[in-house]
Amino acid sequence: MKKIFFILTAMFLFSTSVFAGDKEDVMATFDKYVQAANTYSTSLPSYYTADAKIIRVVNKKQGGQKSILIPFDRYLDELKSRAALAKTVRYTNRYENREVVKFNNGYKLTATRLPRSDKKGLPCYFVFVKQGDKWKIKEESLTTNVQTFLNAK
Repeated sequence: MKKIFFILTAMFLFSTSVFAGDKEDVMATFDKYVQAANTYSTSLPSYYTADAKIIRVVNKKQGGQKSILIPFDRYLDELKSRAALAKTVRYTNRYENREVVKFNNGYKLTATRLPRSDKKGLPCYFVFVKQGDKWKIKEESLTTNVQTFLNAK
């Protein structure tokens, strides 16, 4: 009986330490991603899977919200084309209240995004999956007040 208890306890401790390590790795990857985004690094696309789902949840001026799915290839094109302007105006995002939880085959990181001088913050989440030995963003959802996303095609 003691052997069974010991084996079960060892398995539990090992599994929780593996998950804790994965959570730390996801958080470290996210920190690197934020650094890359805030410095307009050309390595930013490497943080995503090839089929990443990009969602913008727009807070509509007349009230309510609308979710817009941005095709990944368009997202990458816009990253490249808007980097110079973002760098010129020193656009950055901060992320507070970060939490990582196990989600399907990966982890979901939720946070409050604070663009530039925003004081209130906007909800966001990122779903990370492991590809090879790296954690990559499979899905990204950012809430925004930018109304031009409502006309996205």
